[in-house]
Amino acid sequence: MEYIANTTNFKLNNTAVALGKFEGLHKGHQLLLKQLEEFQKDGLKSVMFTFDLPPKAVILHDYQKVIYTKEERRLKLEKTTLDCLIEHPFTEQFSRLRPEDFVKEVLVDKVGVKQIVVGADFHFGYRRAGNVDILKELAPKYGYEVTVIPKLQINGEDVSSSRIRECLENGHMEEANQLLDEPFTVFGEVVHGKNMGAKILGMPTANQLPAANKYLPPNGVYVAKVIYKDEVYFGISNIGVKPTIDDNNAKGIETFIFDFDEDIYGVNLEVQLLDYERPEQKFASFEELAARMKKDADYGRSYARHYQ
Repeated sequence: MEYIANTTNFKLNNTAVALGKFEGLHKGHQLLLKQLEEFQKDGLKSVMFTFDLPPKAVILHDYQKVIYTKEERRLKLEKTTLDCLIEHPFTEQFSRLRPEDFVKEVLVDKVGVKQIVVGADFHFGYRRAGNVDILKELAPKYGYEVTVIPKLQINGEDVSSSRIRECLENGHMEEANQLLDEPFTVFGEVVHGKNMGAKILGMPTANQLPAANKYLPPNGVYVAKVIYKDEVYFGISNIGVKPTIDDNNAKGIETFIFDFDEDIYGVNLEVQLLDYERPEQKFASFEELAARMKKDADYGRSYARHYQ
């Protein structure tokens, strides 16, 4: 997959382009990607066009945490058939582009668009003045066609990033994962911790420090699915600050991987959270913590056996 970022100097031709924020890559977004696959059969290059920053961060200075960081989104998209991901710089000046100027100067002149794929509620341009109707109105003038994907509903409600955030906030992992294409994932390098899991608890863990703008569910213990070298493992993950071990730990995620014994320091590990078992808590002793972690592991193994 070609990756275009940190530049406005690019030129593509004969493309089918999906437009949107694509923060969560949820099942609604997957419908747009599937439509791009259909246009690939016609010889068009499939492109996802999005931004390096959420528009609200620039316009309203609202730096909301994201379900997937830019890096995580790129890694997930590399597993798909997408030909090109464009993360266009979103600046104050860019935010003032009129809808038609965006279509002509960016989509037509730079991206070489022949087919545009959008959701039914898509807006663009200065003060969100552009919408699906304007894209269709401009289509004959600029030589492209528009495909509008209806809003996907699951259990009677729209699938959206805000709905997924609400699920995550409440620890409703199974519902969040029903809306996402894959279970909620944390990508991150395995870093050195204090090695307490191996030394004292007999349960070595892989420690990761998620990006500061990564949206995380509540501190606590989760059943995890781990992808390493295209192999699938299961385990339990703790999100939080490990209060029993130290009062000054940075917030992170540590995962005890079942039936696994490899040195993975420095590896960019993929950890998917399947189920929220319990909140993080401080124990009176390491012995109490070890006993509880063994119970957590038993719960995780049982969950993994029935996981489909």
